[in-house]
Amino acid sequence: MVSGPLGDQVQGANGTVLFSAHLQVFLGVGLALLCFSLLLGCAVCWRQHRRLRSRTSREQVLEQALVDQVPVVPSKTAAVPIQRQYEEIPGAVLGARAGESSPASPACGADALPSRASLPSLPFSQRPSRPSKLVGAWQRRCTISGANILRDEKGLLARAGLGASIPQSCTAPGGLSSAGTKQRPQLHFNLFYSLAEATLTVTVISVSHLPKGLRGSCDSYVKVYLLPQCAEPQRTAVRRKSLNPAFQEQFQFGRYSLEELKSFTLRFAVYMRFHSLKDTFVGEVIFPCAQATWNREASSSYSRELSTTKTKLKKCLSSHDMSCSVLSSQPKSLGQLFLLLQYQALANRIKVLVRKAENLGRLTRMPGTPDHYVVIHLYHNGQVIDTKETKSIAGYNPVWNTPFLFSIPAGDIQQQELSLEFTVMQARVYTRSYTLGCVQVGPSAPEAGLVHWKEMCSRGQVESARWHLIQPEALRPFP
Repeated sequence: MVSGPLGDQVQGANGTVLFSAHLQVFLGVGLALLCFSLLLGCAVCWRQHRRLRSRTSREQVLEQALVDQVPVVPSKTAAVPIQRQYEEIPGAVLGARAGESSPASPACGADALPSRASLPSLPFSQRPSRPSKLVGAWQRRCTISGANILRDEKGLLARAGLGASIPQSCTAPGGLSSAGTKQRPQLHFNLFYSLAEATLTVTVISVSHLPKGLRGSCDSYVKVYLLPQCAEPQRTAVRRKSLNPAFQEQFQFGRYSLEELKSFTLRFAVYMRFHSLKDTFVGEVIFPCAQATWNREASSSYSRELSTTKTKLKKCLSSHDMSCSVLSSQPKSLGQLFLLLQYQALANRIKVLVRKAENLGRLTRMPGTPDHYVVIHLYHNGQVIDTKETKSIAGYNPVWNTPFLFSIPAGDIQQQELSLEFTVMQARVYTRSYTLGCVQVGPSAPEAGLVHWKEMCSRGQVESARWHLIQPEALRPFP
């Protein structure tokens, strides 16, 4: 026996060799187990695949047998009732009634073949004989798939000359042919024009046949536009939980002559409001006022179908800009100015009240709301003898309500060449002012300006008020 350091080295070498041997044994056993598991899994998969193939082939054989049982109709044979043929099948699956063997009796009753076509009589060359399992499979197939067998063989039967005499299926729903088309949403409204007040009254009556939402009926409302004059809409109240909401609300658009009104267009936009969701556009009605029948004594009623195409209004342009394609050919309007005039003959002066303006145009696409003011010139013999100016008011519907007094030469006002010019200016911060348009009032002014001047001269101490359309002119900086 070796002792000392040499013996310790020998014992350590023996331990290392023994450990390596055990490790190799463990690795071999693990590899063998892995291979066995793989082989076992392959065998199981192969067995299941073979079982599935055998089941599929068996079902195909049964289906082929069912298809083979479809009778081939000879050209000239005696008709044998189907009911009598099925009564003699082993198992009595169909439960035929005794004595029901008429060739014209339908086969769609409760005791006949389920979901089978109504075949009054079919000639058979020989009596079919099926095992009980095949009859059960036939019944299950007819019960589950309805008239699939007859539908698959429809072409063969049609070629045999019976396509016109044999119905396809007795289970076809009878309501399909009588189902009507879905009704589309419609808007009902009234129009009335008051000649004395020069106002248009639009009455939104109701909307019918709105589409159902996720929870059935939903809330809805209508926006009314008068284009191109009023691009900012007037809106009805919200009607809750109704697919046929009734509004009965009136909206007035004022101070337009009938000729001006005929060049405008009404736009009705219908929206539906869902809970916790954004308002949904349903449809719109574009109604040119020229198509309306204007009755001075009564309103006219209209019903129009909603169009799902939405007209996009140009936000960057003025409210007088053309907001839809049907109005694109008409000239752009710059708004209107409301003036009051009074001729004070004893004091030889004219009182001018610049009341307000509506729907002023927009000259640039810069963001923000511009300021507007009016510069008034008094002309005598073509020369400016006096000038006044209002303060600046922000917005496109400014209200100044500012009076001015203009002294005029002594004498008869109708014998003098006098006229007033109102220039509407548009200004922005850190930019120069630009001319939006002007209004002329005087004996040589066109249309409304001439009428207003004559009213002022004839009424004396009574003020004369009138709306004037702002006429465009070249864009030029105001000094």
